[in-house]
Amino acid sequence: MTTTSSPHISVVIPTCGRPAMLLDCVASIINGCYDDYEILIIDQDPKSELQDQLFQHFSGNNQLRYLFLNQGGASRSRNLGIQEAKGGVVAFIDDDALADPMWLQAIHDIFNSIETPPDLIAGRIEPIWPGKRPEWYPKEREFLLGLYNIGDEVCLMPPHDQPISANMAGSRKVIQAIGGFDERLGFNYFRKRAMEPGEDALLGKRAREAHCVLYYQPHAKVFHRVSAVKFTRRYFLRRHFWEGVSDITQMHLLNQLGSSKLGYLEYHVKTAVKSFMASLFTDLHGRTGQPPSSRRMLALSQAAQSMGSIYALLTLNESTAG
Repeated sequence: MTTTSSPHISVVIPTCGRPAMLLDCVASIINGCYDDYEILIIDQDPKSELQDQLFQHFSGNNQLRYLFLNQGGASRSRNLGIQEAKGGVVAFIDDDALADPMWLQAIHDIFNSIETPPDLIAGRIEPIWPGKRPEWYPKEREFLLGLYNIGDEVCLMPPHDQPISANMAGSRKVIQAIGGFDERLGFNYFRKRAMEPGEDALLGKRAREAHCVLYYQPHAKVFHRVSAVKFTRRYFLRRHFWEGVSDITQMHLLNQLGSSKLGYLEYHVKTAVKSFMASLFTDLHGRTGQPPSSRRMLALSQAAQSMGSIYALLTLNESTAG
């Protein structure tokens, strides 16, 4: 399955071991209202039969390209997609997401309707919940589920927000110029530190350092499946621990730690202790309208994230070794 055209948008989808979701994702793009695209599927599953399944489901479609990358991980897979892309704009979506019919049209529009075109954009990411949302899950932490929604208007991205790889797009030349996705970060089933995220955030931060223009495009919308596993307290706290590791690793890679390593260490030790104590007395420090279970988990998540930062600060060389 290859395309010989020169599409405006290249869609890159890393995938590993989730063929049914991937097929649904591809179908949602193909059934959309925009035609000037190609889809690059980067498969990392050595036991995969995905190429045959794609041929069976989308026979005759010349907009699909299948690539296999052995033990790649999300970052390396996306970088391969960028390298192989034929479009001037590269869009990214996760294999467990579904594109709105207007997704690619909205991406096209923002890159072609603004006087100073964006270099990177973030789209809206809405949830597909696996069931009833747990009462204990803090709303402040939903961004770690791969969700992003800051309203209905096209706007410059807030300074402290970064694109999320479940739904983002950018100029291929700009992404390549700032180094692509850092392969020392990103979810990777094939390495020990499988849950260390942040490759998309780091890309956004490097883009800002290079004075790139970042926009939010709410009409470029996808629906992201939230796995039931992510609604367990164990996963929730592990995810925050590795978010803390990623935060410090990103600072190190951006040369932002300098001589302040000890200061950050002291700060996160105090934060971990303070947050853990707060989790024991949520009824005394609650917020109106927020259940005690949610307040408790928010405090514990802050403690877990600081513990991850402490771990990273103490093992900094190892955490950036790749």
